[in-house]
Amino acid sequence: MGVKGQRRISVLAVLLLSLSVACVYADKSQLQERLGKPMTIKLTDVTIAEALEKIGQEANLEIVLSDEAIWKLPQGRATKLSVALDGPLAESLTEMLNAFFMRYALGEEEITVYSRPELQHILGRPSHKQLELLRRMYTMVLVASARDSVEIKRLVSESFNALVMPVDRYRLLTTAMSTLVEGLPDGTSSPGMTLAQLLESVGPAWYVSGPDSPNQPCEIWIVSESDFREAKLNQIVDISFKDETAEAIIQRLADWTGMELLVYKEELSWLNEKISVDMQNVTLKQALRNVVSTVDGDVDIDATTNSIQVKGPLHTRQSAAPKASKSGDYVGKISIPMDGGKYYIEFMLRESDLTEELKKLRADKIKEVLGEPAEEPDGD
Repeated sequence: MGVKGQRRISVLAVLLLSLSVACVYADKSQLQERLGKPMTIKLTDVTIAEALEKIGQEANLEIVLSDEAIWKLPQGRATKLSVALDGPLAESLTEMLNAFFMRYALGEEEITVYSRPELQHILGRPSHKQLELLRRMYTMVLVASARDSVEIKRLVSESFNALVMPVDRYRLLTTAMSTLVEGLPDGTSSPGMTLAQLLESVGPAWYVSGPDSPNQPCEIWIVSESDFREAKLNQIVDISFKDETAEAIIQRLADWTGMELLVYKEELSWLNEKISVDMQNVTLKQALRNVVSTVDGDVDIDATTNSIQVKGPLHTRQSAAPKASKSGDYVGKISIPMDGGKYYIEFMLRESDLTEELKKLRADKIKEVLGEPAEEPDGD
């Protein structure tokens, strides 16, 4: 096949010729029935993604990890585990996921794994050491004797291998623990309480941090609600969204902060465009700013007032007649490197978005795949 000339193009439209096969496993009632059946399976040193796939195959159902779950696993989908399931699948699966503070929810056709609320007390991607500390904080029962003085600092250090920060917060915890034994006869003990419950009694704004080196203990920070929000905004995250609306991505990131999102639109269709985002090792605050600025918007993040305000578009867009579109009619994408190539923002393209030159290139590629001769360009 001869080609008389070559042309340089600034944007390459990637041909998307893929068959999508819909695989329907079961409806919700069938999922519940299969979860109730006993299963015996032993898996050693596999990734959590492999474990869920194997369990799903054995039980004839689909189990998927949500983006939130992937973000809150020590190594994401590659997190290793060994597990032996023996008994009703619902109970075994719950026990397996509890080790990572995960839970599952039934959809119409699949089971999705999500992170549990307790993980909000670990900022960013948790380490195994932080998960173990958090587990002990929620399960180890503490009691105080009426005749003994309460030594919270020693208790936290010896039983949890952790430090409370700032150091003056020990006084708050000691006071809270001492109130449990007030008025009790000598020799009796206070009601049982976990360290997590004790922390909640002085305020819900606390989180686990560190350690900076393997030999150092983790730190339990007790802060104001505003400082807790700021700490969440500054946590390091890895995010990946494929072919989702900008509005859905912004809402998802705002949910991770726990703050209220307010969106002001100059145009009703603003944020409806589907994009793909892939960022690693950025703060949650910066990720929000990057996404909003990419779609020509502005964001005001205020931890003090617990609000995230998004406005846009900043510039007037040329009006165009609405185009009919179908799900899955994308023919290519544009990848834009940001911040020196540290991450990319991707925009999906429909055929109507292409220039005439790119439409012709795509048509030639389709003919090439189908074994048909392409049209030769005019001229020399």
